Amino acid sequence: MIFINIAVLAGIAAGTWWLTGFDKTFGGESKRGHHVTRALRTAAVVLLSAAFIWLAESPNVAFGGISPLIILTMGIALVLRSSLSELFAHGFLRMVDPGFSDRREFDPKKPQRYQDAIAHLIQNGHRDKAIQLCEELKQSGEVDIVTLENTLEFLGVKQNRGPSKPLGEAGRLRAEKKVAAAEQQLQSLLVKNPADDGAAIMLMRLYAEDLHQPDRALEVLKALEKQPHVHADHLEFARRSIGEWSQPKPPPLPASAFFPKGESVDDLLAQGSFGTAIEMLEEKMKTQPSDFELQLKLAEVYAVHCGNFIRAEKIIRQMELGAKFSPQLIARAQAKFKEWNGG
Repeated sequence: MIFINIAVLAGIAAGTWWLTGFDKTFGGESKRGHHVTRALRTAAVVLLSAAFIWLAESPNVAFGGISPLIILTMGIALVLRSSLSELFAHGFLRMVDPGFSDRREFDPKKPQRYQDAIAHLIQNGHRDKAIQLCEELKQSGEVDIVTLENTLEFLGVKQNRGPSKPLGEAGRLRAEKKVAAAEQQLQSLLVKNPADDGAAIMLMRLYAEDLHQPDRALEVLKALEKQPHVHADHLEFARRSIGEWSQPKPPPLPASAFFPKGESVDDLLAQGSFGTAIEMLEEKMKTQPSDFELQLKLAEVYAVHCGNFIRAEKIIRQMELGAKFSPQLIARAQAKFKEWNGG
């Protein structure tokens, strides 16, 4: 019997050690590395369990009419209350959404490293790779989405973020070069809510890029830094961007300047650079609007590689209405679309 009890206590010790690994600090960090604390709690549970087993074999012992087994059970529960709470919370979140279950160690500097990588790509002229990384991070959620959308807009990729009406109106005014009206609109938003980081960042950009007054942009940034609950990524993005917004803009480069030299559309598709392949085809179509093969290839990229059959069908429809191609070529394009669409 004694060997069975020892085996039971060993199992309890192993289970307790595993269970205490679920504990978290007040800051949300894991206590898995707190070996001394975990060892003391494990020892306490083992001692209480040993007493429980011993008393279970002597059922006539009682304290004031209350079974000591109940007292020992409550003691074990008190020692393990936080661990049990974390275990049940962990299991509930996994049941609700498996995506909540993430055993990776929290790395507070990881978003910053990703932003550094994006900045490095931009500075070295790798626009397409920077855009691709931003889009991947938007899907993974590892970097604040507003920061990524601001970066993508900086790279020329329009974002459908659905801003609030006043902020959207300020953006429209700025796009129409009505800088004074946009400035007034943004300032009124910040008077109502000094922690409105969207309005603050747009105002910083207006000062730095449109009015060439980086000092005023820095004043807005300092005021925003004093507000509670403003996302650190937003502040870091603004801090990094003010200098870039203040620099005089070089003359716009043709889209072909961003294409990898010596690479064809098929090479880009093989690498998975579908966006760049589409840009290259559209750029070529500007100078060769009557090239049937170019337009058919663009429809193919949308349908086969991007799964966007609506856009592919629209391209073929435009080819039909344009009256540039013979009925035989149009029939060929329609047959290709049916083939891509599994028809």
